[in-house]
Amino acid sequence: MFSRGLLFSYKTILLSSLFLMFSIYSVVVSFPITSYANHAQEISISQDFALFVPLTSGGNQVNVLVNYTANDPSIVNQMVNSVMKVYTTNRTLIKTSSSAEGFIVNQTGQQRHATTIGDSTLRDVIAVVQFTDLAKTLPLSNPLRVNLTLNQTGAP
Repeated sequence: MFSRGLLFSYKTILLSSLFLMFSIYSVVVSFPITSYANHAQEISISQDFALFVPLTSGGNQVNVLVNYTANDPSIVNQMVNSVMKVYTTNRTLIKTSSSAEGFIVNQTGQQRHATTIGDSTLRDVIAVVQFTDLAKTLPLSNPLRVNLTLNQTGAP
């Protein structure tokens, strides 16, 4: 019904179309993924000051002040967030807190993290702070771990 030459040209067109579609897919999909290959390196954070103190109204407060530097110029003036997780010394997560609206990143700056722990029997905790995207799903900085003892200053 079809000549051999006509079938060959249909196959050629089909294979060429598939190759073109794959090429377009590779360019469109692959580039955004590779541009985010270095997550958790866009911002560097370090401890400035940390406290674990009792509150007069009950419970204890974890307070961590973090210094940051934007390593990626494209993150400057962008909205990001940061998350602080507080653990017991046996690594049980007891509290997660973050900023409700996030904040705008400067080239360098500081960000304060504070949360109240209701269990006033805890004497030692571990706070881990990490900057994230605004949705709090992708890490943008190194995790910063701070070991804290009640009524002692956590100086770096």
